[in-house]
Amino acid sequence: MHNRLMVSFLLFLSLHYSGHTQALQANTDTISIKALSDGNKLDVLILKNSLKKTKLPAIIFSVGSGDLPWVKSYGNQVQFYFENTFLLNDFAVVYFDKRGVGNSEGIWYETTFEQRALDVKNVAIEIQKLDFIDRDRVFVIGHSQGGWITQIALSLYPDVFAGGVSMAGPTFGVRKQLINDYMSGYLCKGFEEDRAFRKAKRKVNRDLFLISLLGRKGNLKQLKVIKNFEPESYLKTINRPLLMLFAENDPLVNPQWSLDALKSIFPAGMPQNITYYIAQGEDHSFRIAPKCYNGSYKDLKLSVPTRDLMFSWVVELLANKY
Repeated sequence: MHNRLMVSFLLFLSLHYSGHTQALQANTDTISIKALSDGNKLDVLILKNSLKKTKLPAIIFSVGSGDLPWVKSYGNQVQFYFENTFLLNDFAVVYFDKRGVGNSEGIWYETTFEQRALDVKNVAIEIQKLDFIDRDRVFVIGHSQGGWITQIALSLYPDVFAGGVSMAGPTFGVRKQLINDYMSGYLCKGFEEDRAFRKAKRKVNRDLFLISLLGRKGNLKQLKVIKNFEPESYLKTINRPLLMLFAENDPLVNPQWSLDALKSIFPAGMPQNITYYIAQGEDHSFRIAPKCYNGSYKDLKLSVPTRDLMFSWVVELLANKY
């Protein structure tokens, strides 16, 4: 299956709806388990249809950056994208907090991207032991920094995942993403493009130098750990289906930069297992928003078309047995 669908500090500035609405759909079971990864117990929550007796496909959500539990940083957003689609259509929906966040053990800011992908894999292995999970139909969906994690997980653990979705996950590295972030700010202040790029590049170089000296904990230490990450080697080796979602007005992950990076990685053309979609008029969290929006994010609506496309893509894969 292959088609082109046209339609700060790093990702620490990702903005999300907060406060997960606890009014789950009727007939929804919530199951709490622990998954062991590198000696750390990860806190995992599974939502499922209590009336469904057959084995269920599952999606595992990989969060973005920062130190907030998923329920605080993504609450209403995951309900909109996953519970109102996948859960209502007899998927198990799986959330977990990264190392050292919420009730999960470990230190999040000392965790590499590869270790985060290992955590997703170990969560998948744990849920595959449950009698209501179809172990051959487990998908990983990651947003923002979690999009990078999706790419790594599919590359390193193809036997664990049926496929995955990278939501606003860059196809270029951390340093370039930082430049992207700062450059967007300068452009919105009216700077000419070349000047905005030069200023952003200088600022990133200064920041990374200071972080190499001062980054001891928290966001600064995390950036020190991941600053040299590049996704190219992982993207090249993915053979499972991957949907890459980008947004036209995303200030953190420029969709054209993302496509240019893909063209550089795959000069002979995109592999058949990778599909991309550019959401028109949407921002980093796939909310309907103009470029350089500076109002309240609570006034913005999440995207029904992007939500439905993502859900339909997964369902079509299952129907075609990918």
